[in-house]
Amino acid sequence: MLQFTTSERNKPVLNYNRNQYTLKRTGATTNEWRYHQRKCSSSLSLTSNNTIVFRTPSAHSCEKQYASKQIIDEAIQRMKKRAREETTTIPKIYTEELIRTRLENPSMVTGISHPDLRSVDSSLYRQRALNFPRLPNDLYNFKIPYEWTLGLRAEPFLLIDEFYDNNNQERMLIFATDCEGFMIPCVYALTTRKDQITYSKLFHHIITLGENRQGVRMRPTNSTCDFEKSAINAFKLVFPGAHVKTCFFHFCQSLWRQIIDCSLSKYFIHPDDNDITDQERKNASYWFNGAIGLALIPSELIQNV
Repeated sequence: MLQFTTSERNKPVLNYNRNQYTLKRTGATTNEWRYHQRKCSSSLSLTSNNTIVFRTPSAHSCEKQYASKQIIDEAIQRMKKRAREETTTIPKIYTEELIRTRLENPSMVTGISHPDLRSVDSSLYRQRALNFPRLPNDLYNFKIPYEWTLGLRAEPFLLIDEFYDNNNQERMLIFATDCEGFMIPCVYALTTRKDQITYSKLFHHIITLGENRQGVRMRPTNSTCDFEKSAINAFKLVFPGAHVKTCFFHFCQSLWRQIIDCSLSKYFIHPDDNDITDQERKNASYWFNGAIGLALIPSELIQNV
């Protein structure tokens, strides 16, 4: 039975009777394939369309390799095919195919080593990239294929694709679907800038989408966000009566970044540093946790210092 896989350089490999052959030359009526080990003179010929054996393999002048090599190559070929045709993550495809290979070939020589993920992931990602459009030279020429603007049930998913500013150099993409009865993020936006003008346009688009698609008039009284000043200012401008609260998680992150910027992280993450006493570590932890806790105390109970 004739089977074809590809090499690491994406060249064709013929698998025939548990032996592997690479293409030596092509002719008008036949193609000659030679055994993959260069020191071996064995070869065979196929018809020009590589479907029928025209000449059976000649004698081998070397010690043939284990058939397990072909089994592993076939597994890698399946990985490449799945990488092209599926959206399953590359590590998961790799794991599933290795398990399948072992289950289907229980008598495989135990000493044969399987390639680790790091040795094959680049070729698998190249196969996956074949299904993706080339990266555009600029945002203006970036065209989104129609099928990528739809959701799983062919419903509209890309709701806003807008160029703005005087030179049309800025772009905003807004993705969302109509969904009721679930607590999920309702809108995803990709923008080229993160300034107040951009956030204001984003909020106005959300208001319009809510009114046109759901008949909802948005009048929020509260908002929770991170510490991005442009987003806070834009929200207050678009929803002047709303109260803005900042996120506790981002507050803790911000404090930790200050610890790192001030070169104080050694008091927390280097327990073997003998230059710092246990009491100093205890004091650092006390003050850091106290700073975090301030966000949970009503403002009227906090003294101005």
